[in-house]
Amino acid sequence: MRSTPLSSGWRPRWRAWWDRRHPRTDTLYLDHRKLYIVPTASGLVYSVLLACLLLGSINYQLNLGHLLTFTLASAALVALHATHATLSGLRLSARVGEAGFVGEAVDIEITVQDETSATGWRHPTRLGRHGLVMRWRDDPAGVPIDGLPDPDTLQRLPRKLEHRGLQTLPALELSSRFPLGLFRVWAVWRIAQQPLAWPAPEVDAPPIPQDSSTDPADAPLRPHALQPEPGEDTGVRPWRREDLPAQVLWRRSARSLAAGGGLLVRDIPPARQARALHLDSSRLTSLDPEARLRRLCAWVLQADALGQPYRLSLGALSIAEGTGPLHRRQCLDALALWSPP
Repeated sequence: MRSTPLSSGWRPRWRAWWDRRHPRTDTLYLDHRKLYIVPTASGLVYSVLLACLLLGSINYQLNLGHLLTFTLASAALVALHATHATLSGLRLSARVGEAGFVGEAVDIEITVQDETSATGWRHPTRLGRHGLVMRWRDDPAGVPIDGLPDPDTLQRLPRKLEHRGLQTLPALELSSRFPLGLFRVWAVWRIAQQPLAWPAPEVDAPPIPQDSSTDPADAPLRPHALQPEPGEDTGVRPWRREDLPAQVLWRRSARSLAAGGGLLVRDIPPARQARALHLDSSRLTSLDPEARLRRLCAWVLQADALGQPYRLSLGALSIAEGTGPLHRRQCLDALALWSPP
């Protein structure tokens, strides 16, 4: 459908007003300025019924008909204020879970706090907080919250990571139709936090290539290469934090632990220490940028599983060699946030 000049003019203004009306924030307090309320389909049918009862009572001069009509209208008016009070006074807080790979789901933790319970003030028309439904506005399914028995209620909303990098979360909607279903009240919340998605590692990725510019004797040692040769005389020393699991002498360590000592490891000469692996993106020029990132991600996971030091070169970005969870997270974050020149 071709957009007319009139529609192309009001849409940007509407979007700008909507963004100003709902700025992105990590906490949101629900008051009368943040809540919207409209009659539901049942509420519209209810209003037509009241109009018919009123016309019939006037036409036939039925006093009991007038009493029934205004009693039902009073109940609808009380339901209007009770529905609005269901959300009024709530404070919402968001916390994004740990980063994940593309295609996985990350948990968005939403804390729903009833501030009126802390102050002791209670709305005269509040009949309880029931029938609350929380959902993403681009997802028809919702997560119901059956009442708020505790001051703090924690809800976890899964969100699938669609693409690499920072994810902009859609608007979150909290709504209720309690108590009679004649009105629907809702609030819109645009969360400021952005979950991070690492590139999905390549399936069945090839092994990390060795650096051909160095001596083959200096190639990285595999864990099985750290086993002693038959008859080889190797030194033994106490275990240190940076030692590989393959260096532990388990039989001697068992006897040492039984005697009250600690773990024992094989003391490898410096000439045989594992050489740092080099994960270089310039070796993958035959792949497109996204496929290159997926393979580098798989290599980072391989190097981390081997327990060997490794460094990453990604265009102008270079990360020094290292090991451990922090170094792995640094490399994965760099792959997630990298943009081609």
